[in-house]
Amino acid sequence: MGIEYLDLYNKSKLFIKKGISNRNESDMSEFLLWASLSLELLGKATLAFIHPSLVVDPNDPKGLLVACGYRKHDDFKTIQAKTVFERLHVTLSIPKFDHKKKEFCMSLANKRNAELHSGLLPFDGLRLDLILPHFWEICVILLDFQEKKLEEWIGHDEAIRASKIIEDHSAILKTVVESRVEACRNKYSEKYKFDKPHITYDVNDDEELILCPACNNDALAYGELNDKVYEGESQDNPWHSVYSYIYDTTEIHCRYCDLKLIGYEEVEIVIEDPVFSKTVEEEPDYDYDYGND
Repeated sequence: MGIEYLDLYNKSKLFIKKGISNRNESDMSEFLLWASLSLELLGKATLAFIHPSLVVDPNDPKGLLVACGYRKHDDFKTIQAKTVFERLHVTLSIPKFDHKKKEFCMSLANKRNAELHSGLLPFDGLRLDLILPHFWEICVILLDFQEKKLEEWIGHDEAIRASKIIEDHSAILKTVVESRVEACRNKYSEKYKFDKPHITYDVNDDEELILCPACNNDALAYGELNDKVYEGESQDNPWHSVYSYIYDTTEIHCRYCDLKLIGYEEVEIVIEDPVFSKTVEEEPDYDYDYGND
C-alpha cells in the first residue's frame, strides 16, 4: 500500500543513506535536502506504527478504506509535512516531541519546499553545527517510539557519530542552562537584597506553580498534555467522572528572577521530574450532534 509502517520506515532509511552519501562527497546542500525528506518519512512511519490511518488525508475516504485494509489501490493522498509534525506533537505517547521540536521540523520542511519548488537555495551556507544536533535528537525520539535503534537506521559507525553530536550538544546545553540559572539567582539576590515583593500569577488549566530552580519563589510551569487517566466516579457529584490530566513541563517562567526555560530539554536539566498533574471532574456530554438534521 505504501502507507504500512515498514514501507515508510525503509524509505526513510533509504533517503537518509542517500543524504549521508552526499555528505561524504562534501555536498552539504544535498545532504540536508535528503535529510529533510527522510525526517518527514520517519515521522509518517512513527504515525503508521500506531496505525496507517494516521498517515492518509482524512478528507479522502478512499485513503481511509485503504488504511483500514478494506481496499487495495494507490489512488489516495497522504498528509502533508505540516500535518505529520502536528500529529506527532499531539500524540500523547511522544512527550519529548514538544513545540520546539515541531517548529524545527517545520522549518526544515519549509526549506525543503523552497529548495524543490522555487529558485531559492535555502540549504546553501547553513551551519550544520546548529542543525544536526536537533535533527539527530528528533530522529532518536521517533526511532525510540518505533522500538528501533539509531544504528539500525543508519548503521553502527554513523550512529556513533550522530550520538557524539547529540552528547556534545547536550553537554553544551547543560552548561548554558546552568549558567542561566546561576545568573538569575545572582540577579535576584542583588535586586531584592532588602525586600521581596509578592507576585501573583494567573494559572490556566495547563499551567502549574512550582518552585523556581534559581530563586526558590513561585514560577509558572507551562505544560503540554501527556495523558488523561480515568480515576473513577465522583463521590460528591453523581454522574460526574474524575480524571487526572498529566502534563509534561515544556516551559518555566519566573517573574521574580526573570528565569526562562524553553523546551522540554532545557527544563529537564534543572527539574528532576518535569511532570505535573491536575484532577478534574467532568460531566458527560449527552448533547450529541449526529448530523441528521
